[in-house]
Amino acid sequence: MIVKGEKQGFIAGLKKLLADLKPMTWKQRLDHLWTYYKEYLWLVGVGLLVVCAIISSAINANKDVLVSGIMVNISIEQEGYDYLQSDYLRDLGGKGNQVVELDYTNFSSLEDPTSTEDNYAAFMLVIGRVSGGYLDYMILDQFGMEYYIPQDVYLDLREFFTEEELKEMGSKVIYAREEGQEESYPVAIDITDVPFVAENIGTEEKTYFALSGSTKRPEMCRDVWNRIHAWKAE
Repeated sequence: MIVKGEKQGFIAGLKKLLADLKPMTWKQRLDHLWTYYKEYLWLVGVGLLVVCAIISSAINANKDVLVSGIMVNISIEQEGYDYLQSDYLRDLGGKGNQVVELDYTNFSSLEDPTSTEDNYAAFMLVIGRVSGGYLDYMILDQFGMEYYIPQDVYLDLREFFTEEELKEMGSKVIYAREEGQEESYPVAIDITDVPFVAENIGTEEKTYFALSGSTKRPEMCRDVWNRIHAWKAE
């Protein structure tokens, strides 16, 4: 319960904040809010994340999602996008409300993706979808791949590839280590030299393939992996 004095104090504080922000540029306002109200912004961000997850779940409830992917900090040629989305849906015999999802997010323009509202929202998109359980795979640049490692969004790829497959891929396998643990585990695969990537994806960094730690469709992830490697194979 908020008593009268507390309410008046809140209103006075809000008026002072608005007065302080008024002469500032938008960049100065963001810097000021992040410097002095960081904790509150994090709470608001988490709240928005929950709301977005609920809304996305409601939207997806009306769809039969065959597989859901996201590209992080990379651009892709239209032919390559169609190959993994509309052409893929056709090849799967998709019909009615069935969809193959392939979305995009970009937060690579700044060293710290949480330093602006837009970058923070783009960064949190992947975390929200993993948390909501409706993301299957990711194609990321090196910046994105490394930045998400501490966020615990990746599937341990020992659950996806056999020991022989991981050994065969050698140095292309990226390993991470949980805090307090001595053993590392595989989280991503360098696919930069795969013809599909070389011909369709534009980034100055390397390109990686990873799986969502909450994927419910590992067999479809395997199908996507095979499809990427089957590009123009026939």
